[in-house]
Amino acid sequence: MPRITLAVMAYKQQDFIADAVRSALAQACEPIEILLSDDCSPDGTLGMMQAMASAYRGPHQVIVRRNETNLGIGGHYNEIMRASSGQLLVLMAGDDLSTSDRVHRLAQAWDQGGGKADLLASHLHDMSFDGRTLGMVKVDDLSQWQDVRDWARRRPYVVGAAHAVTRRLFDRFGPLLPGVSHEDQVNTLRAIASGGACTVDAPLVHYRRGGMSGAITDASPAAFLARMRRRNELHLALHRQWLADARLLGCEALVARAFAHDHERELFIRAQVNATSWVDRWQAVQAHRDLPLAWRLRRTIYLGAPSWALKVQATKAVMARKRDR
Repeated sequence: MPRITLAVMAYKQQDFIADAVRSALAQACEPIEILLSDDCSPDGTLGMMQAMASAYRGPHQVIVRRNETNLGIGGHYNEIMRASSGQLLVLMAGDDLSTSDRVHRLAQAWDQGGGKADLLASHLHDMSFDGRTLGMVKVDDLSQWQDVRDWARRRPYVVGAAHAVTRRLFDRFGPLLPGVSHEDQVNTLRAIASGGACTVDAPLVHYRRGGMSGAITDASPAAFLARMRRRNELHLALHRQWLADARLLGCEALVARAFAHDHERELFIRAQVNATSWVDRWQAVQAHRDLPLAWRLRRTIYLGAPSWALKVQATKAVMARKRDR
């Protein structure tokens, strides 16, 4: 049985999934398990994965699976951990590309460290929506974080699209809680507190901008507020997961202090996105006095006037496209 699984997590990515799967099948490494997993896509994503798996002739073991209902990132991740066989799971999204030596380089780093690391990261190639390489995204050297106290002093910059994690890490802490989608932030804390983590000093993933995670199909004020509410829910769910994992480790107070300011900000944002009047908004401004007043006022206006906020976002998007050119 292969000791490594490369899992392709896909949802509504029929325009990109062929290239993603092609990069997975092209891995030049020891025989591995390649798990093509679809989160109940309503488009042709699953069919394309099935066709490519059927046509594949090579050293790797290819499995295609599908969730019966759409579970979201966190639930999909949990199912992949249950369905896969490898002791090291290399993760990739259905709109990204892995370099042909990605699994080999990660496995090499894992073996050189005696298999102790529970999370392996790498840098990424920044890729535009249409596939142009824009530069390199460098993540932090995770070997510099030795324990939870290091994490509490400064959380590392990571990008989950280029992560690999061990099965034993999942077995120790269990599935992600409902509502959690930032699995990279969860696994980073878990790994630093367990076997440790390391970073391969090379870009091994082409990370696509504006994929499913960044696509905006509805630019109405109501949709804007719904996105802000959803983002807020995801951040609060991450905080709950951090606390649950810290409780298991016996360091809940330390971890809670580390993100107390961020948590207070999210509580303020929750009050603003759920406010039904400017009276409610002003009461939230008064209730969260530990946060800077200027920040509270900016957020209040931003979330209270979504039409204006959308214009700001559109202007920033135009400027970003000009920079990309």
